[in-house]
Amino acid sequence: MAIGFETTSPSTAYALLHDPPKNFSVLSCHRLLPPALKALFAMGEVRIDGLIQPGHVATITGIDIFNEFAGPKGVPQVVTGFEPLDLLMGVYMLAKQVKEGRSEVENEYARVVRPEGNPKAREMLARAFKAEDRAWRGFPVLPLSSLEVADELQDHNARLVYEDILKDAPKVKEDMGGCRCGEVLRGIIRSEECPAFGKGCSPKRPMGPCMVSREGSCNISYRYRE
Repeated sequence: MAIGFETTSPSTAYALLHDPPKNFSVLSCHRLLPPALKALFAMGEVRIDGLIQPGHVATITGIDIFNEFAGPKGVPQVVTGFEPLDLLMGVYMLAKQVKEGRSEVENEYARVVRPEGNPKAREMLARAFKAEDRAWRGFPVLPLSSLEVADELQDHNARLVYEDILKDAPKVKEDMGGCRCGEVLRGIIRSEECPAFGKGCSPKRPMGPCMVSREGSCNISYRYRE
């Protein structure tokens, strides 16, 4: 099962493109970042004053993928790393853009992110995958927002190899009743505003993915709530 955004998908692509054994197959759950950003802007549910863009994604893609969200009708953006100082610097650079009336894409993470990204990784992604529509948690189906194994590599596509088994798999609810993770992900509510937060939902008994992962906003808010 292959998960993650543009950051992790090149590793899957490498495995697919380098003569994997016959019994190796991939259930691709890889997602693409730009379609989710387009959806956030199009849905218009929250006011977005600026974006801290993920440096690990930009390490692969480069920074041009963020240009369509900048300019006169866009918002300030800063590509950052994940260290505390990176994030503090990113906030400072965003605030400076707002003060100066600019809406540009700036690269705070220049020690890792090159403007063009990683051409070799991008070339592997283009060969190993094809973009397809897929539903996201908290979103409708987003066009061309996921990576599926390319037709030329279909012998290693688990959705096709195990099609007869998967068609009988039961549907599983994404969240337990009362969990509002989708709204947290879209920025409509804070984690603390979910009625289940800290009551029925905690890291020891998570009701949704925002509480499951240590990177999830609910998990972080719970651990540092004091």
